[in-house]
Amino acid sequence: MQLIYKIEFNTTNLYFKYIIEKLIKEAKVNAICKQYQGFILIILEEEASNIESFFALLEKKLPMSIFIGNSYVVESYDENLEEIEDFDIKQNLTLLTNDAIKQIIEENNIDFLNDIVKISKGEISRFETHNGLKDYFLPNKNIREDFEKRGYEVKLLITNTTKLDEIFDLNMKDFQLLCSIERPLVKLKFKLLKNANKEFSSTNFIYAKIPDDKEVVLFAKSLKENGIDYVLYANDEVYQDGLKVTYNKEQNIIVSGDKGLFPKYDFIARKKFNSSKEYFDENGGVYKAILAQVAKRLVPSIGVYFSQNNQKSSISINLPTKGIKQIIVIPNIHNNIKNCFEEIADIDEHCARLITNFSKKFPFVLESDVPANANGFESIINLCAKVLGINSAKEFEDTALSANLSSGIQIDMKLINFDGINYLDYRRIVQSIMAYKMADVDNITLVYSFYESLSEFISNYVNEIAKETKATDVVLCGNMFANSILLSKAIKTLSKNYNTILPKEYPLDY
Repeated sequence: MQLIYKIEFNTTNLYFKYIIEKLIKEAKVNAICKQYQGFILIILEEEASNIESFFALLEKKLPMSIFIGNSYVVESYDENLEEIEDFDIKQNLTLLTNDAIKQIIEENNIDFLNDIVKISKGEISRFETHNGLKDYFLPNKNIREDFEKRGYEVKLLITNTTKLDEIFDLNMKDFQLLCSIERPLVKLKFKLLKNANKEFSSTNFIYAKIPDDKEVVLFAKSLKENGIDYVLYANDEVYQDGLKVTYNKEQNIIVSGDKGLFPKYDFIARKKFNSSKEYFDENGGVYKAILAQVAKRLVPSIGVYFSQNNQKSSISINLPTKGIKQIIVIPNIHNNIKNCFEEIADIDEHCARLITNFSKKFPFVLESDVPANANGFESIINLCAKVLGINSAKEFEDTALSANLSSGIQIDMKLINFDGINYLDYRRIVQSIMAYKMADVDNITLVYSFYESLSEFISNYVNEIAKETKATDVVLCGNMFANSILLSKAIKTLSKNYNTILPKEYPLDY
């Protein structure tokens, strides 16, 4: 009998096909595997019992992938479709199936004694992985803060997955993403008091991963054998940034990163791209690139590109005869709290009084520094954070994610027109938060409300723009949408009237 099994697979990279082909050989079944843009087919010509045995093997040995969608049997397929070729693309990805990990451990014996001794003493081990140099150390607040002051992001390597639920509030989806073949970074939340001394992170969250190449597998094994279940690390000199991944109810979402994704052959451009930056720059930005991915360049659409660190965040429209036009721009502002207070005081007498009273009640705010090298939403969030006594945009967001709230209060999100351009008026956002702070509204409610109000801002102006353009497609992109509050509330509202589009094959941002 013939059976055609379809696996939705949202990348043109071929490593998953190679794993399936290896399992076909292992099962000794009469089957072939074909990969097309958006899916993989397994075509079997076998007796029912052999097919059943093969699928039992797949269930046991086929790894998870962040790009997998639904899987199901189909009656037929279009044989004229273009099958994906190899294109001689070498991926910076070690295929760590269970069999491969077992083989690595059996065939290699590296002495990590010096590294283990260093780490056990509370020192830093500089270790060379397949992806470059990384610095590993036990959870330690002082060492972590020193790396962060120098601009490094500190992440967690998990060496013993059986200990995960002892320190994290983990669900099955988090675990599946961690263990997927791409070995992405996943943002995990600490259990109560497990990061009480801030030795792991300045917030209640951290990006974590499990070993992703041969060297780290062996290193992690040695750490585990010496009673070390997890270590912090910072990238020293790596070739590619690891993929950061999140999810919603509908799909897995790549936030950023290149490792295991690039280099990549793009079927739309008919060209190989070596990095996300190269890909998005050549396509004219993230919104424009996504329109090409989903074949929407020739229909009206609205694009919401909200980036935490890019200078070009905006709400735009795409009109087939006119191209892309920005409708609302997110300003790039002075990273200075004193300048922010002066601009708020200039709005009107009420705001001037607010600044005077706020400065008296919270004098420490004017003395605090705001990171000078921030752009876009990060600059705005840094100012909101400072007036609340929160150290950074990262801590601001993670405080919001810790909130056990279903709704908040209204933070002012208004527009100001300057030289014919509509800007999001950041002054009103900060002023609104300051007014609530003066009224003793707690920080958790305020930071949660920022993201909820921003989602309402998006929905309101999408509706206004759609009335004029008759657009029914809305693209959401930019790493601000890695925030689950913003994303879930925006999609919940927008999906009632629009086709909401998130990238499946490429990252939200770069």
